[in-house]
Amino acid sequence: MGVEMGMSSSTDTLPANSVILERTRELCSAILDWPGYKEQVTHIEAFLADDDAKASYRAFAELGDEMHRKQHAGELTDVDIEKYEGEKKALDGKPLVGGFLAAQESLNEIHKTVATHVAKTLELGRLPEPEDLESGGCCGGGSCSSEEEKGHDHDHSDGGGCCSH
Repeated sequence: MGVEMGMSSSTDTLPANSVILERTRELCSAILDWPGYKEQVTHIEAFLADDDAKASYRAFAELGDEMHRKQHAGELTDVDIEKYEGEKKALDGKPLVGGFLAAQESLNEIHKTVATHVAKTLELGRLPEPEDLESGGCCGGGSCSSEEEKGHDHDHSDGGGCCSH
């Protein structure tokens, strides 16, 4: 059976020569050596070097924040959703921003996959099977089907999340 995770004190941390930290460093090295990682970093660096692309993204992120506030206040309208979708489409049409968003999503997926495997291992007390890793929808399970979540950015491509409230 797995272990319930809580906060640990500094005396409970792993020693610098721990096999867990050693393997973690190996995993990190493997990620850094993966050609896909290097490709994603190239997209991110190109985006960060372009002030216009950053300004476009920043404006879109602010719109996403506004949408999120309206959603949770129950004030989100179809017009708001159409505006958001139109802005997202325009943003995706900008190669530097589109490349950045795709790279961000790719790297976030790597992070999520690794974190999910570690969390499930600790929870279950064994290596997770593929079916252990299947969880539907948003917010760690379920779906965004409530009235509050309609019109929600399900892929969280604006940098926000549905459960950050």
